[in-house]
Formats: sequence, structure tokens, C-alpha cells
Amino acid sequence: MPPPDALREAVRGRVWGASRSDAADLASGLRERGGESLAAVVFFGSRKSRANPDAWSAHDFFVIVRGYRAFYDSLRAHGALRRPSWLVAALNTLLPPNQIGVTMTLADGRSARAKCAVTSLDTFLRETSSGRHDHFFLGRLCQQTELVLAADDPVREQVLDALAQAHMLTYDWARPWLPERFDVDEYCRNMLRVSYAAEIRPESSDRARALIEAQQEYLRPVYGVLLRELQRAGDLVEREPGVFSVARPASRWDRLRLSVYFAWSKVRATVRWAKYVVTFDDWLEFILRKARRHSGQDIELTPRERRLPLVFLWPRVFRYFRHKDR
Repeated sequence: MPPPDALREAVRGRVWGASRSDAADLASGLRERGGESLAAVVFFGSRKSRANPDAWSAHDFFVIVRGYRAFYDSLRAHGALRRPSWLVAALNTLLPPNQIGVTMTLADGRSARAKCAVTSLDTFLRETSSGRHDHFFLGRLCQQTELVLAADDPVREQVLDALAQAHMLTYDWARPWLPERFDVDEYCRNMLRVSYAAEIRPESSDRARALIEAQQEYLRPVYGVLLRELQRAGDLVEREPGVFSVARPASRWDRLRLSVYFAWSKVRATVRWAKYVVTFDDWLEFILRKARRHSGQDIELTPRERRLPLVFLWPRVFRYFRHKDR
């Protein structure tokens, strides 16, 4: 089903046509380096939500392209990609998206880093639909985003529809864990809690709470529209003003189906990590900065860990994830 018009307009009004920002400058720089194959750029993540970014935080983008090889050939020709373009394009085809890092100088002379999840337009549309292969796209696009660049009007409308669809589908994967009665704030808390628990992430478990606080001005009005649309469709019952219940509680099969879906998503995410070592320049330094930011600790690697991280870094990785909530 296409997203309801009311939800689409609620998303569109907050996602498209935002004021000019560093993200827009970076997207323009990506267009120059990526050439005509770049179709659209969607801005998301901590820089967009302003959920405790620091000076080292990258700008997170979904970079939507018409052709992987043409895009990477253009990046390499502009000196923005060190890896062989044929290899990176092949990995992108096998398990999208790729993660790549591109550093650019802004108009005022500041240096900024774009962390790009590169995907084709067809894959972007599929992964924001009921035919998705895992939770990677939906887990990010159900939050606050901004469409900072679109090559033409048809692409813009397709991406906006996909973003609205990503919001609508939250009810599909969050419904079994909704409380008996909930308002829009509780719906959003539950949704982000379920989504973060379904991924292996470096942030502590209270990250969902920080995201809720940072994105309230976006989440409340948009998901308020979604809950009203679900009520009109008969999926929710309004018990009192602004308080809802699920009309048809989730079955044991629903829980099993979604548990398998989230488990499979973790498997695919883990495989992607191995791929990012190939596609992401300076991946080790980027991971270290992210771990330092979220743990508040000064993490220093030994010479042996730096020389052969894929061999000797695993004990430290396991310790980090075991103790990250402390």
C-alpha cells in the first residue's frame, strides 16, 4: 500500500526544502565528484538529529545512485576514492549499501567528512517497502531525515514516497512490542527501543532515549499523523484522547516472524562490517573516534593491534560491547 496522503505530506513538509546547511554543501560536493550517476542524497544521523554530535562526527548520508560503477569511476577520477572502483562497485551489488568516507573542504575553509551509505535507487525503494531484505534502511529512515539533493522531480517524488513508507512500516515491526495503551511519545520510544535492540551498535542502550529527546519536534507531529491514519484504517482504537490500543494484538507467529527478521538483519549487518574494511578509507581511525565519543574513554591501540587489527583487535571489540552500557 502507498503511504496515506496525510502522512506523506507530514514527512514531505519536514524533509524537503530545509534551509541551506553544511549537509547541502557536502551533497553538492558529492554531486560534483560523483557525476551524473548521483540521483539523490538523504541526510540522517546524529548531525541531523543533533543527538550529541561532536567535532569528529561525520555527516551521515544515503547516497542514491543510478549506477555503481559510473559513480565510483567518477569519485576515483576526482581523487575521492582510493580503492579500485570495479571492486567497490562489485561489493555494492552483492550486499548494499556500501559505506565510504569522503572528506571535503566547505566554502568557509572548514573540513567536513561525509559517511555515505551508497545504494541504487531501485534498492532504496525496495528496502523501504514490505519487500525489504533487512532492517538497515528502515532503522535509520524512520527517524528525522532531510532530502538535501535530488537530480530531478521524478526522483524527488520517489524518494519522498519511500521516506513516508519507512515511517508507515514502523507499525509492522514494532506492533508486537507495543504496550497495552500508548500515546505518540510511547509509540516512538517503543519503536526506537525495538529498532536499536535489533542492531549491533556501538552506542549504549540509552541511546534511544537521547534520540527521542533530540527529535521530539519531528517525531511527535509526524507519528501523531501516523497513529490517526492507523486509527482510521481500523488498526488502532482510541481509548481516550491521544491514547491508543492495538485493535488486533500480535500473534505468536507475528513475534516469531519478526524475531527471525531481526536476527537475519544482524547477520547481514555483521557481513557488511567485513565489507566496510575494504570500502571505507581510514576505517580503523573512524571506528576509534566513534568508540571514544560514545564511551567517553581515551582508547589507544597497541602497535600490534594497529598493524593487524583484523587479527588482534577482536578481544578489545568484545570487551567494548560487553561493557559499553557502563
